Parts: sequence; C-alpha cells; structure tokens
Amino acid sequence: MHKVDPIEIMLSDIFDKVFYSKDQEPSRKVCEDCDGVGWVETVFARPQNFDRDVGYLDTRRVECEECGGTGEVEGEE
Repeated sequence: MHKVDPIEIMLSDIFDKVFYSKDQEPSRKVCEDCDGVGWVETVFARPQNFDRDVGYLDTRRVECEECGGTGEVEGEE
C-alpha cells in the first residue's frame, strides 16, 4: 500500500499556485513606447564650443519612462 506524504502534497500545491496560477500576477503586455526593449532614443543638442565649429543634434539611449526599463507594462483588463 502506498503511503501519502502530506508534505509532498503541500509542496505540490504551493508549486502549482506559484507557477501555474494566473490570478496572483497581473497580466503584462509589451510596452508600446519602447517596443519591449526598455530604452528609447532621445534627441539632444550639442551646442557650438571651442572644439566644435557648429552645433548639431545628436541622439542617445535613455531608459523608457513608461515601463521603467523592463519592456513590459501592466495590461488593462
């Protein structure tokens, strides 16, 4: 006869709730502002100075403000 182990049943229930339950975690979707990469390119001015004859516009990568750099935002339900 097979003996039932209550600890195994408890751990199995916890495992199922953590990895398979959709109710505990809010739905996430890809951030539309950064297309899921977590950063966006912004334009900034490089002004004229002693090393540069004329000013120009340059770009740099900054963390997406909408998703905080994760690439995902909470979905509306």
